[in-house]
Amino acid sequence: MAGIFDREEGCAHHKCPELIGRSRESAQLAVVFQRSRLVTVVGLGGVGKSALVAEAAERVARTGTTVMAVDIAVLSGTEQVFQAIGRTAADQEQLLVVDNCDHLLAPAAAAVGQLLASFPGLRVLVTARRRLGTAGEQVLPLAPMRLGDAVRLLALRAHQLGVPLADDEEDRVTAGRICLRLDCLPLALGLAAGRLPDLSPRELLVQLSETGGSLDLAGLGPDVPCRHRTLRHCHGWSHEQCIAQERLLWARLSAFGGTFTRTAAEKVCQDAQLSRATVASAVNGLVGQGLLEHVNGRPELLRMPRTVQDYGAEWLARLGEETRLLERVLMWSRGLL
Repeated sequence: MAGIFDREEGCAHHKCPELIGRSRESAQLAVVFQRSRLVTVVGLGGVGKSALVAEAAERVARTGTTVMAVDIAVLSGTEQVFQAIGRTAADQEQLLVVDNCDHLLAPAAAAVGQLLASFPGLRVLVTARRRLGTAGEQVLPLAPMRLGDAVRLLALRAHQLGVPLADDEEDRVTAGRICLRLDCLPLALGLAAGRLPDLSPRELLVQLSETGGSLDLAGLGPDVPCRHRTLRHCHGWSHEQCIAQERLLWARLSAFGGTFTRTAAEKVCQDAQLSRATVASAVNGLVGQGLLEHVNGRPELLRMPRTVQDYGAEWLARLGEETRLLERVLMWSRGLL
């Protein structure tokens, strides 16, 4: 399948406007897919994994290669996963897209592994919040959009709703702040644009700055899956896929409210429930799902996306640990831990 990702100039952006600013990631996917028959695009919920893979699959289909797709999100058990994925296989050269594997990751990994072993002409593109762990898998982490591209996407979504954003300096700055408040997540930008028929950009920014404001942005319609109707639903879906130690650490790390080191995470968050080694392992798990980000490419330096932090802070308060963790963060900042 060499060459199947060669781009036709302009076609992706013309047919998939949601991929504004993703040309670099699209090229990276093309390179990675030449190295392996199995590529998993991983990242935070709402970051645009499905859209990136759909654009790649569309280009493959135009080469005449058979493309089949399975959406795991609509399935409810191991047997359904094996049946749905198994029905797609064929002896000829083929691309299989396996989308939204999060809640049935293990059976999806097993089914994909069996198919790849049985059909040498098969290649597979997967989307999930974390890697499958299948032999031969190549992983492509997908980060949030760059700020300038996020502003362009917000403007496009607003225009599609009949609300052109003004091109003056004040609105450009406000749009940039909205994008940063929403972690430059494509899903969140679409939800935010849906508020612009009723709110000015300045009013929207104020609303997003209120407690829970970003998490409460809502999208309606019969085609919107439940997990994408609000950012709270989106991050809640991620929360459900985390193991218990990752969920607890997610809540505790929300107390930092900014950049911190792995060492700081271990010192502040460890206790009888989370040993230092467990914290270190859970940090890696959260990084692997895009729930924590490396800062400037430095593995030791971390930050939690703002909306992810908002969701974690709600859980920290629910667990009754907010005061204790804020005190420990303060002690750490003063060198007392």
